[in-house]
Amino acid sequence: MRIEKIQSTNSEQALDILKETAEWLKKMGSSQWADVLEGTDKHGLAEAVKRGNVYFYYDNKELVGMFAAWKEPSSWDQLLWGAESTFSNAYYIHRVIIRPKYKGKNYGDQLLTDIKTQFKCEVEELRLDCLASNQKLVSFYSRNKFNKVKTSKDSNGELFELFSFKLK
Repeated sequence: MRIEKIQSTNSEQALDILKETAEWLKKMGSSQWADVLEGTDKHGLAEAVKRGNVYFYYDNKELVGMFAAWKEPSSWDQLLWGAESTFSNAYYIHRVIIRPKYKGKNYGDQLLTDIKTQFKCEVEELRLDCLASNQKLVSFYSRNKFNKVKTSKDSNGELFELFSFKLK
């Protein structure tokens, strides 16, 4: 298993993986990431690729997933984390994806473990969020030792669970 920072030339591939996952989520009855299917992306994945904040996850030569990570809190992070977003020694993790054809093979757990290893010498904390209504994802992050910090609302009143993993 390996994590590789993607190059700006792979931006389209990253967006395709995001759309593929958004379509799978829709088929599963979830509205999560519906903005992607509507042609928008509130986390600005293409811009994150240009900044060097997006990573592909490989099993040998197979591209099984991806994620985004940045230290500077986005407007989304600031909205959900509030005053806590001023803490500067954390990575905000977004768009954690295991491609649909690789689901159920323990790649998700391994990816989170490898993200922890990837950044353990760079920051003190990893932060992420998910829809509070997605109990499967809430359980997944908890099972992988991310601690629930609080519940927060977005600008539409949607509830999100905020998680933290202390690296140091």
